[in-house]
Amino acid sequence: MASSDHSADFQAEMKTPPASSSCATATPQLETGVTQSGNIQELCKLTKNLALQQSTVKPIQEENVSDTSSKPLFTNASQNNNEVLKMLSQVADKVTENTTPKTTKKKNAKKKKERLKKLQITPQNVTPPQSQTAPPSNASVQELFTRQIAPMYLASPSHYLENLSYHPHFQYMYQQQPHNAASVPSSPLAQLPMFNAHHSDMRQVDPSTPRYLQNVMQHPLLNKSYSVDSYQQYQQHQLQRQSVGNITPNSSFRHTPKSDNKHKSRTNSKESNQNSDKRFGLYMPLSEVEVGLKSKQLIEGVVRINPKQFTHAYVSSKDRGEQDILIEGIKDRNRALEGDIVVVEIITDSSSDETDAENKKNDAVNEMNESGDVPVDDVSKNAEKDGNDTQTSFEDVNDDDDEDAKNNTDDMTPKPDKKQKRGRVVYLKEKVHNRTCIGVLKLMPDKNRQKALFVPRDHRIPRLNIPFTSWPDNFYKEAKSFENTLFLAKIMDWFDSRFANGKIIKNIGQSGDMVTETTAILAQNDLDVTPFGQKYSLLYPRLDYVIPEDEIKLREDCRKLCIFSIDPSNCRDIDDAVSCIKLDNGNYEIGVHISDVSHFLTESTELDEKVAEKATTIYLVEKAYHMLPDELCMLCSLFPGVDKLAFSVFWEITDNAEVLSHRFAKTVINSCSQLAYEHAQTILEDNEDKSDFPEINNGFQYKDIRDTIKILGKIAAKFRRGRFENGALRIDQPKVAFHLHPFNGLPKSFWIYESKESHQLIEEFMLLANMTVAERIHKDHPQLAFLRCHPPPSGFMMKQLAKALKPMGIDLEIDSAGSLQRSILPYVGPENEDKGRAMVLSMLCAKPMARAKYFCADGVDDDDFHHYALNVPLYTHFTSPIRRYADIMVHRLLTASLKNNGSPEWEVDKVRMIAAQCNKQKYNAKKAGEMSTELYTLKYIEMHSPMVTEGVVVEVREKYIDVIIVAMGLNRRVYFNPDFPGDFKCVKNEAGAKLSRMEVLWHNDKDAPADAPQIKQVIEVFSIVQIEMHKGNEMVKVETRLVKPKVSVEN
Repeated sequence: MASSDHSADFQAEMKTPPASSSCATATPQLETGVTQSGNIQELCKLTKNLALQQSTVKPIQEENVSDTSSKPLFTNASQNNNEVLKMLSQVADKVTENTTPKTTKKKNAKKKKERLKKLQITPQNVTPPQSQTAPPSNASVQELFTRQIAPMYLASPSHYLENLSYHPHFQYMYQQQPHNAASVPSSPLAQLPMFNAHHSDMRQVDPSTPRYLQNVMQHPLLNKSYSVDSYQQYQQHQLQRQSVGNITPNSSFRHTPKSDNKHKSRTNSKESNQNSDKRFGLYMPLSEVEVGLKSKQLIEGVVRINPKQFTHAYVSSKDRGEQDILIEGIKDRNRALEGDIVVVEIITDSSSDETDAENKKNDAVNEMNESGDVPVDDVSKNAEKDGNDTQTSFEDVNDDDDEDAKNNTDDMTPKPDKKQKRGRVVYLKEKVHNRTCIGVLKLMPDKNRQKALFVPRDHRIPRLNIPFTSWPDNFYKEAKSFENTLFLAKIMDWFDSRFANGKIIKNIGQSGDMVTETTAILAQNDLDVTPFGQKYSLLYPRLDYVIPEDEIKLREDCRKLCIFSIDPSNCRDIDDAVSCIKLDNGNYEIGVHISDVSHFLTESTELDEKVAEKATTIYLVEKAYHMLPDELCMLCSLFPGVDKLAFSVFWEITDNAEVLSHRFAKTVINSCSQLAYEHAQTILEDNEDKSDFPEINNGFQYKDIRDTIKILGKIAAKFRRGRFENGALRIDQPKVAFHLHPFNGLPKSFWIYESKESHQLIEEFMLLANMTVAERIHKDHPQLAFLRCHPPPSGFMMKQLAKALKPMGIDLEIDSAGSLQRSILPYVGPENEDKGRAMVLSMLCAKPMARAKYFCADGVDDDDFHHYALNVPLYTHFTSPIRRYADIMVHRLLTASLKNNGSPEWEVDKVRMIAAQCNKQKYNAKKAGEMSTELYTLKYIEMHSPMVTEGVVVEVREKYIDVIIVAMGLNRRVYFNPDFPGDFKCVKNEAGAKLSRMEVLWHNDKDAPADAPQIKQVIEVFSIVQIEMHKGNEMVKVETRLVKPKVSVEN
């Protein structure tokens, strides 16, 4: 578009007829026109009106000029400047038209022609203007920024221009019309580095919405607060440039001595080098990655980022006996986030020193950001955000294994092992992390109107620059009112290690509110809890569904068996029930009956795809978010006294717990009773209390259920003993449960979940069912079998742990799962009375463990099928189809086996994708459950603040100790800050970090006698200490401090 088009734009806005001649024939009134502050403000008003009316732009008058897309609009820099001045002068002429007599204009005509000659501008021959169709609503604003606003930034500082480069319209004009960059050679914005691979979706915001226009009005050039003096300074620079002649775009604005120019050149070069050092490197081409992986020069793995020290990330080596590969520094992590699948290049020793220095420099910048960004919280505050990331249970009833805390998790002054392999990410194979985060939005310290700073709660995610187009309404004027507001944001671009560019997706609510915090937990873990819509209700039967007789004839009728369920007292989704009858030969036929969800959930329907996406039920403290629609959950649950469809496994088992045979059947059952674990436990403990025993249906009596539970309990105990003798492993972590207030939903009381004999009864038979089904589907469907494995732990970490615990009198045997179980049993078994010591040892042994996962059998080595914790060759999940989609996949495979019609027509890649989704959702749901438990635990502490309780020391570091609150199973960190009321010293032991101890000399109280001795305290791993927890300054924040003992304590 030619410059005359813009003249017509302004003329249309001023409601005046288009000029009869080209703007090239008008002489700029530099002395009396544009340089006046009133005219500048008028220009701002005109620009503002243009932005407000962009959706209804009047037809633009176009001159007969050549297409600008075929050649540059300006031939040199000075012509560009002159053209801008001419356009601005025309605006000035129109502004002063009503106040200046016409005679004055005639007197100035000759002066204008003389100035044109001095400026060496030749008038163009033009044809009468013709009207054309108005451009799109955002075109006028785009042209405005390119032609008239951009040159005004020539006198602006470099950091301001850098901020402007993120302006949506600036990026939009380069994305839509890249040739315009060449047509404005003197614009400093055209000289800024463009990152074509990282265009922000901010540009796609609808420019006609009220909020968009409101935010646009906060642009400095469209706001009355824009400094007129700055623009006048810009015009003086322009006059100086014209007086010198043609100057290249890279020339300085002023004439300065050569020494000054050299100094300025060195400064600019230094700044340029610093900026380039902070930018991520390019990814390696895929062809080179494939070659590197085949030659084993590159390593593929999953990124794990230390949640308490985000500059340290790890990728597991293929050899589990080796130490994990350390990725030190955000730049070497190269835009990868937690859980992403990456390709890593090992850094050689020759380049490690340079890399270390560069990473330290970049990471220091991340702690105190340049260019006006708010610094991140200090390390000690970051470290206080303790997540209970190490709760682990390896029995596969709930085998959610966690490996977040890995090598070198010291978040204060990490000192990685010099021998540890170090690497850098050279290729991002799969973005598993969804690039969203929860945090708060703040203004920049310089009150920047272009971007605000988003600070995520999860410090593993970079800080985000949020453009003004994504701000909430009135954010700039009322920023303080948003200080405690939580937002969900998404990373859009990330090319600088200091920060990423993002946008606000959703306002979550006020921090500290339990509903808001729960919503934030779900959003942070990418969990969709949106209820199923009405359209899905047509894809499954109603609750009044009656099983057709034809269906009953196709199934084994088990409605006359004594079948009952044992579940938690508040359970709604009853997946399983058990039965036991004595055979004529003295053996028992024991049955496990699982809800036949796959009968109602038709494969490949829209509902099936939605359930597969959810993949798991989410259990939070206050509510369960079901994987299935609520009505379908009720329809499938095995409630007593109602005919239900089931998938059953039967075994013939001897009195010595020897399994002789098994069979599978589609069945119809009618449960006689719904028991809680407490009911079964009273029977197993021979406590004959029938007062609160649940109702019994189908003509059965209490004696029938009691006798069945006795038999099942006896056989389950033998199963359990045999499993551990054969090499199984179980490491329990404490789990907290809450009683909530019925009115406000706040925690009323809590207790530690304890696994009793009744829990173990159900657990053993569920494990047996899963193992039995796994063998059958792998035999019948070797390519499509949907299985679950548990890789062995990190051999390196296990060796380090065994070495550290040996001086403490604990000998760990780490050759196998069974040997490890036998070595820790004296310290964590039921006979052990030191619960604190058991908690610490369990947590330490859980850290090296890998995470169990679902997989498709096709193409997997036989060694990778093994389940380490259970010590079995094949395993799967079959017993909980109401809450796990993986179990539904297994049900469909087993159904195909019973029908003897071959394998399902599934593609292997699709099965792998479903397995990956199940793994992801299961892990995310587990994290959400842990975060919910921690939220309610901290809320309980806050409500009862201050709380003094007992803690056991897990680790001793230079300026802090980690403890487990025994009563709650809560991990907390206690800092020794400068205001600590005593002297402290960390005494390190060369034999290992676990042997370090903290020596504390407490100051006497003010009212203590002058001759009173000072109390000494020595703190080591497994030491018992008193901890005080009280409400912190922030919402739902608990501060933890060490309590002074009454007498000296020396271990």
